[in-house]
Amino acid sequence: MLLTVGDLVEDILIQLSSVPRRGADTIVRSARLRGGSGANVAALVAESGGEVRFFGQTGDDTIGHALAYDLRQRGVDTHLSHLGGTGVTVTTAGQGGRSRLVDRGPSSRVTVINDDVLDDVSHVYLPASVFAADPLASAMDSVLGLIRDRRLPITLGAPGSSDLEEIGGPAFRELVTTLEPDAVVLNRAEHAALECTSRQPLDGARLTVVTAGARPTLVLSATGDESVPVSPVSTIRDRTGVGDGFIAGFVMSRRTGADGVAASHAGHRVAARVLGELGPTTGRRA
Repeated sequence: MLLTVGDLVEDILIQLSSVPRRGADTIVRSARLRGGSGANVAALVAESGGEVRFFGQTGDDTIGHALAYDLRQRGVDTHLSHLGGTGVTVTTAGQGGRSRLVDRGPSSRVTVINDDVLDDVSHVYLPASVFAADPLASAMDSVLGLIRDRRLPITLGAPGSSDLEEIGGPAFRELVTTLEPDAVVLNRAEHAALECTSRQPLDGARLTVVTAGARPTLVLSATGDESVPVSPVSTIRDRTGVGDGFIAGFVMSRRTGADGVAASHAGHRVAARVLGELGPTTGRRA
């Protein structure tokens, strides 16, 4: 079973067809989606037929319980607590860019992670956000010790811009060196933000996987690098969750013993299905 840890929030997607006008109304299109990389990866793995558990904390309100119910309906084994109001991200897309406003709500206020969350777990996915703020960052310390004791392979997600401000680039690279993860998955901008050259692997990681949208994915290791082409996608409806789709496919493939190239191809296939849907889903149910 795969374990994911992280945020479960509401993601409000706003599609801009024109530049917002200060002091005036602007007509937009919007959608309410599930947010949080840990939760999204869990849902996408379950939709693809994998066994997965999600640990986190969301709001003790209507939307928080609805998000938890949605994960369970998709086949995720949820270990969730509820506190306060559900966090929210507001994503604006269009006009040549994509921006996010982030309120993690109670997701980062987890104080204890019980040992039983690791029962039957064979692989762990941790987004960088779980190390960005206390008390969750401190609560991770005890479970990381157990993960290392049980020699469970870890896939790390890279810090986005807000996470990087909280964690710091040198501290994240030191974390990678300490944890010695099976893989770190990040995009080209995140890789560059860690002050890496274009084909430089992260010290400590068995694989450093650098995605680049429609351009080839790089699989970097201490012994060399390989370029994995991305097949053209005929229909793109929405880009929300496409990176989580790649991680879901990549991790499921690595769990079967696939090498980095084969796992990247699997990540591309899941990401392509996400691109054809609205929000972080393949359109399938477990």
